[in-house]
Amino acid sequence: MEEPKLQTVCQAFYNSANRLGDKIAQRFNPDLYSGETGTYTWAEMKQRVEDIGCGLLSLGFNRQERAGIMSTNSPYWTHVDMAISNCACVSVTIYPTLSLSEVEYIINDSQCRYLFIGNAELLKKISQGLDKMPSLEKVIVMDMSYKSDNPKFMGLKDLVDLGKKYAAVSFGEYEARYKNVALEDWHTILYTSGTTGQGKGVILTHWSLGSRMVGTLKYFAQYEMYITEDDVTMSFLPLAHIFDRGSCQGLAIWQGATITYADSPATIVADMQKYNPTWFNCVPRLSEKIYIQLKQTMAQSAVKNALFNWAVKVGEKAVIYRMDESGCYNMARSFDLASKLPFGLRIKYKLADKIIFSKIRALFGNRFRHAFSASASISPELLKLYYIFGIALVEGYGSTESCNACVLNPLTACKPGYMGKIANGATGRIAADGELEIGAAGLFKGYLNKPEEDKAAFTDDGWFRTGDIVIQDKDGYYRIVDRKKAIICLATGKNVAPTKVEGMFGTSPYVEQIFTVGDERNFITTLIVPNFMNFIAIFDKENIPYDKNKLVYSNIAGISLCVEAGEDFIAHPRLKEAVAAEIAQANSKLEEFEAIRNYAILRKRFTEESGELTPTLKCKKRVILEKYKDTIENLYKKV
Repeated sequence: MEEPKLQTVCQAFYNSANRLGDKIAQRFNPDLYSGETGTYTWAEMKQRVEDIGCGLLSLGFNRQERAGIMSTNSPYWTHVDMAISNCACVSVTIYPTLSLSEVEYIINDSQCRYLFIGNAELLKKISQGLDKMPSLEKVIVMDMSYKSDNPKFMGLKDLVDLGKKYAAVSFGEYEARYKNVALEDWHTILYTSGTTGQGKGVILTHWSLGSRMVGTLKYFAQYEMYITEDDVTMSFLPLAHIFDRGSCQGLAIWQGATITYADSPATIVADMQKYNPTWFNCVPRLSEKIYIQLKQTMAQSAVKNALFNWAVKVGEKAVIYRMDESGCYNMARSFDLASKLPFGLRIKYKLADKIIFSKIRALFGNRFRHAFSASASISPELLKLYYIFGIALVEGYGSTESCNACVLNPLTACKPGYMGKIANGATGRIAADGELEIGAAGLFKGYLNKPEEDKAAFTDDGWFRTGDIVIQDKDGYYRIVDRKKAIICLATGKNVAPTKVEGMFGTSPYVEQIFTVGDERNFITTLIVPNFMNFIAIFDKENIPYDKNKLVYSNIAGISLCVEAGEDFIAHPRLKEAVAAEIAQANSKLEEFEAIRNYAILRKRFTEESGELTPTLKCKKRVILEKYKDTIENLYKKV
């Protein structure tokens, strides 16, 4: 295989577009977009990108100036991203779920001249604060049918039309822009979630992304993780975050793979079967929910449940033959598990695979090879179950500052409970206090307008301080203990990692969310949000009365979910006993000082809308501690 070359994002885009021409670059649901057929070839995508880029130049977009993108994932998101890059300018990604004040902060901090916005509904929200964003000259709605009489607003088609006129006489100006982009030029600014404070603008250069891609492709070649132009990825995690931006869109741009776009987070399973991706990105919560749903489905039939349990027992014996002496599992397609098994077990395994495991794999489509999992760790037990099913979930670790994964499990040697080895062109070391420090490929340029934060982020010899406490085993695999700032220091002197406590509930059908408390206290307590939807189903099935008028629903990621219930609901013995059993089971696996001594069951779900979650669904510690301070104080008075 040809050695990967260090390229700017612009070079990578044009190399794929010019090489692949009529091959499909993007697939999507045409019903969601005005006047679209559902596909773009590489040639068609190149034309659209050039039209948008030339449109921006016609507006006077100068080199290294900034434009925001505030939209859910779509083919247009990728078009706009590439166009901004090819103008030698800088994209600023904004989650469409952010509050107006958070959007104002990002626009003003980054001094965006233009803002691409997903739809007219988002435009209404932004319009209320335009007078507080003085740098913003024009808002472009990413809808080919949108029209406006307001000179500050325009639709995507109007920009495309401007671009075509500009290109007819000045295409050379656009061409000169993208051909003269240098590796040290800024490519994008992404704002961190800010779980403990205000978000920071992370500056990634073309070198950041280019060097990470070179390192990634070399690492992939070592461990049978090839991505080629014949592959298909599916984008559904926010492109505003570096994970899908790099491991989905970025890899596809570099390698010429096809990008498909899920209709919404609510349709992921159906979309996987429609688009049949070979790889995609996921987060542990998705893996957990798929498993919980699978278990609940099986439990509805005694026969199915018995067959499922029998198959898992067979799979537990068979999957051992994937494992090496270090506890690593070979999940590569080339590994023929059946051929490694003793005759009797082989017969049982083939039957279990035919009647159970193959049907579970079919949920992921008919071409699926592996999924990258990040943002938090998956419980080793759940990961092994997926390996039993023959589903390769590859855990990795990275951050916005590292421009995607710098630690990754090799596909041929996945180790449950560990995020992987130093990978993708990175170097790593552990500081005296256990903090992971990384260097080499991918590193960010610095934080926008925050020189003091830059100084604190790097060691004197140039290594980036990740803020994560880690442990490394004898084989070089890293396990994340927790965020350095998140570690709970008990008054007794013991340290507790909230992720360990909260990870105990990953596959619980009864506990939806959990927040751990204990700083400067004598013991651990938690705030528990029950799985309202599951308990509603249980109560209805068992004819348990409750006040349905107190239920409040909200649309979260395209799914209607119950976000609030009445006191009678959370106080019912059926719910309280189920939660108590989950707490007891978790405590049996925790050290005595880590055990949950008391807890409160909350009536309301933590949501981004209410300010308790970041766009990546991490709990905002200071917000929750302040909001529930009285509840927390009562937990410590009662014990």
